[in-house]
Order: sequence, then C-alpha cells, then structure tokens
Amino acid sequence: MKVKNKYVNRSRISEKKFREIIKYFSLDLNAVQIKELTGLSRQTINKYLTAIRLRIVELSILQSAPLVSR
Repeated sequence: MKVKNKYVNRSRISEKKFREIIKYFSLDLNAVQIKELTGLSRQTINKYLTAIRLRIVELSILQSAPLVSR
C-alpha cells in the first residue's frame, strides 16, 4: 500500500496539499486565505495549522538551553 502523505499518519490529504499548507503558513496567511487557495475546508486547515504550531513549540523547547537551578 502506497503512503499518501509521509508527513502525517492516516492523512486524507495528499503530500502536495500538505506542502501547500506549510508554504502558505510560512507566508503568514490565515486559515480562511489558505482555505481559498487550497480548496480544503477551514476546519481541516485549522487542524493542520494547530499541529504545525505545536510541533514548532516542541522543537523550540528541545533546542532551548536547559534551565539550571542553584
């Protein structure tokens, strides 16, 4: 079975659409604007944007210097 999207497990959108969402997110477009450009529903866009933001937070926490208590 061919994986439809290697970035998201059990995704119902193609990898191409997911990359479009990432591109428009990086251009700082809101969910409604991304919805109009991709043809996906606003709820779907919001789901992926939330997941992207959470992943950014996780990575920034991992990369930040650990706090040292004295």
